[in-house]
Amino acid sequence: MLIIDDDRTIRDALARVVSRLGHAPDMAATLGEGLRRAGEADVDVVFLDVRMPDGNGLDAIGEIRRAPSNPEVIVITGWGDPDGAERAMRQGAWDYIEKPPTVKTMTAPLVSAMEHRRQARSGRGGAEPFGFAGIAGGNPKRAQCLEQAAKAAQSDVNVLLTGPTGVGKELFARAIHDNSPRRAKAFVVVDCAALPSGIVESVLFGSEKGVYTGADRRREGVLLRAHEGTLFLDEVAEMPLSVQKAFLRVLQERRVRPVGGLEEAPCHFRLVAATNQNLEAMAAEGLFREDLLFRLQGVGIELPPLAGHPDDILDFAAHFAAEAAKRLDMAARAFSDEFSRALLAYPWPGNVRELKNTIEAALALARGDEALLPVHLPLHIRVCAARNRVAGRAQGAAREEGEGFEPSLALGLLPQFRDYRDQGEARYLRALTGRFGGDVTRMLEISGLSRSRLYALLKKHGIPAVRSA
Repeated sequence: MLIIDDDRTIRDALARVVSRLGHAPDMAATLGEGLRRAGEADVDVVFLDVRMPDGNGLDAIGEIRRAPSNPEVIVITGWGDPDGAERAMRQGAWDYIEKPPTVKTMTAPLVSAMEHRRQARSGRGGAEPFGFAGIAGGNPKRAQCLEQAAKAAQSDVNVLLTGPTGVGKELFARAIHDNSPRRAKAFVVVDCAALPSGIVESVLFGSEKGVYTGADRRREGVLLRAHEGTLFLDEVAEMPLSVQKAFLRVLQERRVRPVGGLEEAPCHFRLVAATNQNLEAMAAEGLFREDLLFRLQGVGIELPPLAGHPDDILDFAAHFAAEAAKRLDMAARAFSDEFSRALLAYPWPGNVRELKNTIEAALALARGDEALLPVHLPLHIRVCAARNRVAGRAQGAAREEGEGFEPSLALGLLPQFRDYRDQGEARYLRALTGRFGGDVTRMLEISGLSRSRLYALLKKHGIPAVRSA
């Protein structure tokens, strides 16, 4: 067990709990030291404080989870808030607990986390090796999604994939099917946004001959084609409300009746749905059936966008380049440094889908070149790279003129030095009191100020004075 907390009293208390449970505690008083220990030691569980002297613990969850031993992270904080709890859980934390810790609040999540790891090591709780036709990338959030998909694939539980357009939801759906016991059966894709109005029920459930004008024969619905296989409902938020009730009944009864028919047929399929909409908000507004939403939410997997994860961009780009080169019967093309920098400078609003299309087009234009160059990219991506390059130089020049100046100062918006100094003082003091308010000794230790100077500055900037307990 690794305990990362700058409060020695908390560290010692947690160490006693850990020791009584038969585990070996290790401790770190700073975030940097904790990250180093997590990377060097075989750690099962990390108790992580949020407000550390050298950073925010929530920012480090992903890096800790990427450590060689892939430890579980239990966040402990004296500054608990709902947003912080949500952020911690979305980044893969095992639990989020407020201080002061008690034996009960610390023991329960620790025991459950250790039991989970024990079962995973024994093979009883873990999933089979998961084959993925895409690529994981360096994003810990995507790695967590793959782990969830691997576990879900071994059962028939419904899966709901969410995330922005183009993040690879269908790729994940196919991977779940290909790694499931139903892999030898059909994988049927239904784009709910493209269902023809007026005959939606006939397309999904099938129809008998003569049930509507032009129905010259009996038609089998797509749900029956997915029998014993996997049904993937893409853009499920677009399914008409009038059809959702009938579809919910199919999910409950596992039988389907064609439009105009009298007899039902067995219809056993594994359901994977995907959307870029907020189904909970739609349900609250009456735009989506709440009972259907509950059925879809067996396992929810939220796929992350490419933005903010440069390692993902280059990993996916290399993967798509290799795939396209093989398909086009071309020799592999290396990425020039300028090409890679252009990829990293662009925000990729279309996510994985846009990146894939861009790389395939670049390869098609690069037949006479040995490497991929910026000229092979669309104009709007090259423009974005150029703008970022120029902006970077402007900020670099500002830093040379005065270390720590904001970018706006490089544009000639220079305040008087006294005003700029006072603004910096006020920002620092607010951050100091926000983090260590109530502990004057700690504030003096961190800031290096004398007690009289600290109180004088607080009074100068109108920041409420703090008193030691």
